[in-house]
Amino acid sequence: MTTHRQRLPSTPPTLRPACWSVLVALCLSGISTRAAEPFWFNTLIANWTDYGTPEYLDFVGEAKPQVAQVGFYGVTFYSVAHTPFGKGYPAHFPVQGTKECGEFFRKLNQEVHARGTKVVGHFNTTFILGDPEKRAGFFDWYYNGWDTQALGPKPTANPTEMLAVDVTGKLITTSSYKIGGWPEYHGCLNNPLWRACLKAMMTDAIARGVDGLIANYYYRRDCMCTHCVGGFRAWLGTNYTAVQLKDQFAIADLKAHEFKEIPSWHDPKATSPYKLAALKWTQLSLKDAFDDVFIAHGRKLKPDLLVAQWNHLGAFHQISGDERCLLPGGVWGRDESYLWYSTGNAASQTDLANGDLGDGTLQLRYVRGAFGPRPFVLGKYEQTRTRATIAEGIANGGAGLGFYANFKNPAGREAMTTYFRFAREHRDLYVGAQPAAELLLLYPRSAVQRGDLEPVARFKAIGHQLAREGYAFDIVPDDIVTPAQIGSRRAVLSCDAERRALPDASIANVIIGAMPDETTLAKSRKELAQATRREGAPTVVVSVLNQPKRRIVHLVNYNREEPPKNATMGRGPHEEKPLAVENLTVRLALQAGERVKGVRLLSPDAEVSVGPAGLVQRAGEVAFAVPRMLIYTVAVADLE
Repeated sequence: MTTHRQRLPSTPPTLRPACWSVLVALCLSGISTRAAEPFWFNTLIANWTDYGTPEYLDFVGEAKPQVAQVGFYGVTFYSVAHTPFGKGYPAHFPVQGTKECGEFFRKLNQEVHARGTKVVGHFNTTFILGDPEKRAGFFDWYYNGWDTQALGPKPTANPTEMLAVDVTGKLITTSSYKIGGWPEYHGCLNNPLWRACLKAMMTDAIARGVDGLIANYYYRRDCMCTHCVGGFRAWLGTNYTAVQLKDQFAIADLKAHEFKEIPSWHDPKATSPYKLAALKWTQLSLKDAFDDVFIAHGRKLKPDLLVAQWNHLGAFHQISGDERCLLPGGVWGRDESYLWYSTGNAASQTDLANGDLGDGTLQLRYVRGAFGPRPFVLGKYEQTRTRATIAEGIANGGAGLGFYANFKNPAGREAMTTYFRFAREHRDLYVGAQPAAELLLLYPRSAVQRGDLEPVARFKAIGHQLAREGYAFDIVPDDIVTPAQIGSRRAVLSCDAERRALPDASIANVIIGAMPDETTLAKSRKELAQATRREGAPTVVVSVLNQPKRRIVHLVNYNREEPPKNATMGRGPHEEKPLAVENLTVRLALQAGERVKGVRLLSPDAEVSVGPAGLVQRAGEVAFAVPRMLIYTVAVADLE
């Protein structure tokens, strides 16, 4: 199937609200819609509560994160800021009133900026709280509170014209939270009226001083409005012949066909070619909406606007989760400033006796390989292991911390301040560092796009096995991997039997065609022998990154005193309780002719081994010892 990007109908000029004098001037100036310069970071905090306390700003000034995801804009703001229900989940607004709360965020942004940190606001894009019949919540604000001076004219007199509907035309509702006792309604991102509404909200958010916005609740709820049906119909006509439509989907006449459903996420066990096509179109249409609202409009107003989506990966839940799983590689993350992928609780609990470290290694390396040298964050719902969460993020080229920046807990505040200081003082070791493992594990995204998830299960199993046995490895999706990425490796592992053989016969091509067991890696010892790896300390995961004239080995130890089984996550950062490991050895693979001048150990932890490391140099590798580490140690190998 050939892939074409179908652009949905653009918003008519009469439906484009804004702060009009500013917007017109910017439009006439022809400012580029791309970010002026990429902004790189590897320290971030995200807070949905307690940001209205004096302790929050004190903490920002002390920890100095590069980015603070704080503040609520978009639909959440206009649904409940003027109601008594804004004080609860999700926004926990510290003041009531649209004007009052807006002014609070303007001042908060100024205070955060004064402490040297950029602000990215949470921007709810679809999740509407209120009641259209009672004109409550969002609907009360839309009818009675819309400020035309700040937002321009309303896109429509009747706000329900912008919302998602089912096949009968009834408004789609959910009951996830019942905030205010209301059901939740949902804006349709394919509806130009709703996009116009979001653009108006974004204009107001940017005017309040944010450096960026992250899209929340960025979903399509299987809407069957005329925009969704028309968009899907047009996309099918562009991407399939009449014969293919009939053979694959039983669509005999596309123009006359009556669609009963256009599903998005669904049970992979019940998938079909039609459901996969609908999901792919859904994800392409959402990317188009994002580009229209956040990239084109947002960066027209603010060329250096940081933009991101709050997406979900879990433990690689594909087809039933992951907002990007069927996007073509050229569209995946295009023009976005950074990626946020939530793992939820999928990587927050440990079972050390059975080799489960509760780590996000595979997710981090997948995002790194798919997104390239841009910032990314795991939204890890980890309330206890603050230091380990930061460590694994920055060790894999991304950012720590993600969610649950518990600054009110003294242990959590100390952990974040100490680890952020380490990342800041040694920033030269992170900026520009590129993946340099000799082993490349391909993520089977081609199989996912065929609807086959068995290779994903094998990928997860072999990835965990590589990490537990101490091998350094990188991950790149198989649909975007380049010859250059392959050519620099000594072995490439693929879990998709349909993956074509590697063209370079000098590189070992290891196909994992069945679920790996204890003997799987043993069969590949020859291919793995020349890879960077650690020996001893099975709770330590190793990654290796490259900079000119030096190689940087990151070691993250997940060993800890585990909480009781009935409280597997722990109750907070004070229960992280890490356990040190001793006498581990790292064997760092070298290229032909390379030699190491010396290795030095660095760590944000106390009472661990730092400074020069003893080493033994052999042809093709250097071995060095780490006598003692707690959670995070960085070994810097300077090359001759």
